[in-house]
Amino acid sequence: MLLGKRSVGTSARSAVPCSRVARRVGVNRRPIAVRAAALADKFDYILVGGGTAGCVLANKLSADGNKKILVLEAGPSGDAMEVAVPAGISRLFAHPVMDWGMSSLTQQQLVAREIYLARGRLLGGSSGTNATLYHRGTPADYDSWGLEGWTSKDVLDWFVKAECYGDGPRPFHGQSGSMNVEQPRYQNVLHDEFFRAAAAAGLPANPDFNDWSRPQEGYGEFQVAQKQGQRADTYRTYLKPAMGRGNLKVITGARTTKVHIEKGSSGPRARGVEYAMQQFGERYTAELAPGGEVLMCTGAVHTPHLLMLSGVGPAATLREHGLDVVANLPGVGANLQDHPAAVVAVRAKPEFEGLSVTSEIYDSKCNIRLGAVAKYLFGRRGPLATTGCDHGAFVRTSASHSQPDLQMRFVPGCALDPDGVKSYIVFGELKKQGRAWPGGITLQLLAIRAKSKGSIGLKTADPFINPSIDINYFSDPEDLATLKNGVRMAREIAAQEPLRKYLQEETFPGERASSDKDIEEYVRRTVHSGNALVGTCAMGTSPSSGAVVSSAELKVFGVDGLRVVDASVLPHIPGGQTGAATVMVAERAAALLAGQTTIAARREPVPV
Repeated sequence: MLLGKRSVGTSARSAVPCSRVARRVGVNRRPIAVRAAALADKFDYILVGGGTAGCVLANKLSADGNKKILVLEAGPSGDAMEVAVPAGISRLFAHPVMDWGMSSLTQQQLVAREIYLARGRLLGGSSGTNATLYHRGTPADYDSWGLEGWTSKDVLDWFVKAECYGDGPRPFHGQSGSMNVEQPRYQNVLHDEFFRAAAAAGLPANPDFNDWSRPQEGYGEFQVAQKQGQRADTYRTYLKPAMGRGNLKVITGARTTKVHIEKGSSGPRARGVEYAMQQFGERYTAELAPGGEVLMCTGAVHTPHLLMLSGVGPAATLREHGLDVVANLPGVGANLQDHPAAVVAVRAKPEFEGLSVTSEIYDSKCNIRLGAVAKYLFGRRGPLATTGCDHGAFVRTSASHSQPDLQMRFVPGCALDPDGVKSYIVFGELKKQGRAWPGGITLQLLAIRAKSKGSIGLKTADPFINPSIDINYFSDPEDLATLKNGVRMAREIAAQEPLRKYLQEETFPGERASSDKDIEEYVRRTVHSGNALVGTCAMGTSPSSGAVVSSAELKVFGVDGLRVVDASVLPHIPGGQTGAATVMVAERAAALLAGQTTIAARREPVPV
């Protein structure tokens, strides 16, 4: 049944599932001997990770039939129904197979809580599990990096090249790329009422948040990475169309455990990788052809983790865990950035309960309505065509900010818990009791230009133990101020007559949270991740500045044959969802590797 029992799709075409290769050999955690000849071929490019960036690279690089490409993905394919149907996102949080199940270290400043961090573990990566929102940020985001070849004029060309905007020609949008983008296909009367309330609170309308000729501030529809109401993750749009190519091998269920780096007379060079098909099974190696390269595409958590396990990172940390130091790069794992988030939720009056998106999907006993299924199956519209948060606003919470510091995601439904994941746990309890999901509205508030920085570290040298993640929210007090002010602004919008007539009691944070101290306590107690982790292998011009990879070539400093191409290279977090920026980086990297472009040389801006 649609959005029913969780399922996991099988691999397609040349993908090799783990059950066909792995052999269990023991149950201890001691190092296991590596089998050197698991793959007969040698590869021009080994892509570690088949996530957002890895799928882009696999498509572009395999277009050259003379190159052999290998993709190693720890998770399954992205063919599961709950991935394809946008509303299936509710099944993907903390999924036992398609999510990494990671949490931060205990955060004392957040009432001694661990923060759950949703990370996609499947072909397509987090592009297959995110909210599908398509935002590039603003020109100022990229100009602030101060890197030659990465200014807003440089990157705009690549955003446009990558995009296939499905609702007709528009300035600043492309129509010939692989990344499908469209306007939301689900509309709710509460969306319009939110817009009227936002206008009454003093916000301007914004018809296109990706139009760089105007400020980002305002309310409006958020464009989505979908194609006719179906999720358009990079597995579907980039990798799947290329999987029939004979020079592309994709192995799912393959967890990379180490990059093999040889210390030669001319310096360290990557020669291949080690991977395992199950935790306690035999290890295998994949080798590079002469002149080949390993491309790290496992994201802002696993890329620095794997680099450290391979001897690339802060020397003191590596030695502490008994690892040989190949390249002392203190920036590996540093500079972790995210969008911390909080919510304001208000219950609807009884007579308006039926307007909520949750009421359109579920009946009074929390069973899926057949009408919602029919709307989606026969028109790719209705409440199943949305992740729920594709309308909202970007706002400045203080006049001192030159551009918005807060994103408001408006949901025409009432959160059951301030933490998005726990909302679905509460929903499960309601379903057991045969009770309906109550109607209302939710405003999820994200500090989109957060200044706080955390880090990724090692818990152990065991590659199957997730790394330590210090998310470190509110180490910069300005981020806490953004969310506190955001709560006040969300309340102000909900109090405007266009919305007020539909609503009764505020459930989160609740009317008792009225003072500045109360609001701060609520934010610290409920803050959660906006799932936009970046920065832990930042690009730059020199490792002395904390950079890990060269901004001109995306090569890891001090190691030949090794590059990083994923969200970890972004030095400062863009003020919008980070999937679009990750695709942009991957498109540029693929063109660079194919000899079609250089990065440091400035390009002319695309005509708009």
